[in-house]
Amino acid sequence: MFMKSDNHTAEFYKGWLIITDNATRQTYPVQMHDTVTGRNITRKQFNDAVKGYGLDRACQTFRKLYAKPSTQCYG
Repeated sequence: MFMKSDNHTAEFYKGWLIITDNATRQTYPVQMHDTVTGRNITRKQFNDAVKGYGLDRACQTFRKLYAKPSTQCYG
């Protein structure tokens, strides 16, 4: 899945949501898991946020969940 606006680009790669700030070209990998089942819930949560608030607002919110650079996300 690939989404793009004037400010952000969002795509999924191997279970990770990769948000790119188009102005600075900085990337923000994000991944979320259900605490009970351990399943990856990133795609559903992000899609719901986009439907409810739009792509730019969803990206701004999910960027706050940015994984530390030492986290391996490109396995």
